[in-house]
Amino acid sequence: MVPTIHNSLKPLQEMDYFRMLERLLKLSIPNHIIWLIWFYTYFHSFLNLIGEILCFGDRQFYKDWWNAESLQYFWKNWNIPVHHWCVRHLYVPLLKRGYSKMTVTAIVFLMSAIFHEYLVSVPLRMFRFWAFTGMVSQIPFLFVIHSGFVQGHYANMFVWFSLIIGQPLCILACYHDYYVVNHALN
Repeated sequence: MVPTIHNSLKPLQEMDYFRMLERLLKLSIPNHIIWLIWFYTYFHSFLNLIGEILCFGDRQFYKDWWNAESLQYFWKNWNIPVHHWCVRHLYVPLLKRGYSKMTVTAIVFLMSAIFHEYLVSVPLRMFRFWAFTGMVSQIPFLFVIHSGFVQGHYANMFVWFSLIIGQPLCILACYHDYYVVNHALN
């Protein structure tokens, strides 16, 4: 993946859309495989090991997110502990204050987007809002899929497309900005 990311710098600077797309597609599959390996290692292996050591009874850390026919279903089922925290500390209190479900869903996504940006920006020591934009851009898709415009297998294909293409797109954007900020002047 590293050579593909390095080779993407020149097309990004020259705005060569064809080569940018080629680099994005080249990066998408290994990125997704690494993400799936990380998911299995952390959610299935590590959390279950910790649950076993601590005799923790409830070990449902994820559900069948890979069958998601909506982004809402995906976000509710791929990380159960975070979903439960968001429901308990954000969603329900905001509903009790009188906000609509649609507004509360958007607020929870905005908070998640801020957190994702924080997790990317602090280690890189730069704020460029790529992770934030990636998360926030899913809000309209949530409502389009939820409205029934895209259904069934097509919705599942859309969820997988957003997973496979979205992360590499953010990685390329972050890398480009990181390189420009830290190495372009040297």
